[in-house]
Amino acid sequence: MTQNHRQKSWIRAFQAATGTTYLNARRRQLNWPALAEVMEEHERLGNFGIGVFNSPRLAAEQRRAQLAIEREHLRRNEELVAKTALWLRDNITPIRTPTADSYGVKHLIERATGTYLPNGVLIASAFIVGYPFRYDQPNVRFGMSRRDLNKLR
Repeated sequence: MTQNHRQKSWIRAFQAATGTTYLNARRRQLNWPALAEVMEEHERLGNFGIGVFNSPRLAAEQRRAQLAIEREHLRRNEELVAKTALWLRDNITPIRTPTADSYGVKHLIERATGTYLPNGVLIASAFIVGYPFRYDQPNVRFGMSRRDLNKLR
């Protein structure tokens, strides 16, 4: 039985948010996917967020080249992604409905930690932790507790 009550409450919250069993929620918390797996699953994820900046004005080849550059920048930030994922898990409880905008959450975390975060780093970290999500390009909406986010304000 889990003795760490914070961990157990997070597992219960994740279970409720995703509709999975307790055992699967616990396994998910103990066996996070790597950044490479998340990037493979979300093909348009880069350091900027989902897609590239000002993409309607770029030709298809330019968009692909820019996305490749953004994805390489995100790969180089793997350590920051891991630290952010741990911080998210320890500070923000998952909920079922994706309402928290990644760009707004990014700024709240920057103020709380004093560390600059690219939008893509926050998005990748939240995907790793397993928050419910909905694309809202270039940002993503996540199922994060409004109460926990308000504590950061």
